[in-house]
Amino acid sequence: MMQASTVLLALLCLGGGAFAFLLLWRARRDMEINLRLGEIVGMQGRTKSELLFGGWPDPTALLPALARNRLYQAGIDLPPERLTAILIFALCVWLSLAILLGLLVASVVLLSALLIVVAIVDYRARQRMNALSEAMLGFFDRVRQLLVVGNSLSVALARATQSSPPIVVEFFSPTIRRIGNGAGVAESVNQLAEDLDLYELRLFGTAIETNLRFGGSLTAILSNLIDNIRRRAAVLREVRVSTSQIRASAWVLGLLPMVVASVVMVQSPDYVRWFIDEPVGRQLLVYCALSQILGAFMMRSVVRTSF
Repeated sequence: MMQASTVLLALLCLGGGAFAFLLLWRARRDMEINLRLGEIVGMQGRTKSELLFGGWPDPTALLPALARNRLYQAGIDLPPERLTAILIFALCVWLSLAILLGLLVASVVLLSALLIVVAIVDYRARQRMNALSEAMLGFFDRVRQLLVVGNSLSVALARATQSSPPIVVEFFSPTIRRIGNGAGVAESVNQLAEDLDLYELRLFGTAIETNLRFGGSLTAILSNLIDNIRRRAAVLREVRVSTSQIRASAWVLGLLPMVVASVVMVQSPDYVRWFIDEPVGRQLLVYCALSQILGAFMMRSVVRTSF
């Protein structure tokens, strides 16, 4: 009877989280309808957060600057209402697991899920930044050619952005609009370089700022910048080839415990059940999970250092 009531309570918590998620999703849809109607009838002075939450605190303000930059690099838009729905749903799932499996196991599961999400966001951000870095060489060359034929720097940036790959258009379009509204070119490019933390953009912003302050030929500076980026890309390719064995070993060592645990779980379910039913087994399971997470971080540090 006690076990059935525990399962029922856990299901109620899980259902409550799903219901809260649904309510917030419907509130977001209603908010978008109200905003569109407000644009038609000329409603003024009400922001999205006011329409949805009223006096509800903005949870995105609690995110560290590194997390916000990483989400921006990954191209993930996380408005306050969506983050609130995710937090409420995660809390209800954690309560359900805590009732069923215990507080420690629930915390480890939630931490593991958080680390998986962080890893996915980090992977997506790195892929997009690598794609942007590869496109920078052609973008700088187009800017140089437009400057040679007599265009101003702001016009050259705008026209080069229009003929660039989608990843460049996505990140440079706000910068072009900022320049068109009167912001400084060097200031806008440096702001974008700071948000993206991209080596090529930092060099580009420094080159523009130096040219605007001390004068000289920006086309010659861009030519030297392009040569520098090409040499750096060649060196990085050589380093990546030299460290391929280390990275492959890290992947094998990281995935091997999970593969072995999956095989044992399929072949001997009674053996695995001991880790779930017994308190000592749950403690060992938590220890294994924490050791796996710590080992993954350490191997990642070693790989990044060698790269």
